Amino acid sequence: MSEQKRRHRPNAEELRETLRQMREEYWQGIDQPPAAEDRQQREILVFRIGGERFAVPSVLAREVLRLPQVVRVPMVQEAIRGIINLRGEIVAVTDLARLLGQAAQELDPAGRLVVVRAAGITTALLVARVEGIRRVAADAVEPLSHGLAGLPREAVEGQVSLEGELLVLLDLKQILCRPEFVVDQQKG
Repeated sequence: MSEQKRRHRPNAEELRETLRQMREEYWQGIDQPPAAEDRQQREILVFRIGGERFAVPSVLAREVLRLPQVVRVPMVQEAIRGIINLRGEIVAVTDLARLLGQAAQELDPAGRLVVVRAAGITTALLVARVEGIRRVAADAVEPLSHGLAGLPREAVEGQVSLEGELLVLLDLKQILCRPEFVVDQQKG
């Protein structure tokens, strides 16, 4: 191996200087307010249900899971497909398609669960596929141009054109505040 191809190994002084520069850059990043364009951006988690594209604010999503074993629970409303044990926490699996007025989804092993927390409720949303997190301009969210069959109006923040395709930005807080998610502990 030629001398030129050998990898340069920094000496102690070079390492100290590199670490000092990294430390300065880190603290500058913390001290500086986000750039104006960053403040006007929203991060959304994009996923598909029944061939349609939806999104929720990424700040509400805790994690995405492969579909684990779902334990069915009798006598619950049809949107609740069962429960999972998420590292010791029992979490309901919610079929988002049913909440949006669509046909129930199959518990397909290729499906995903998006664990979300909104309106004081933690649940795992059953979706067909997760496409990932995208950034969109805050002013790019527009009112729906047309109605969606079975989709309650209050369940939608708006629509966004992303990557040449429209997607529906859901209002999870409104969806999870619906009466079927409120358990009346006075009854029974």
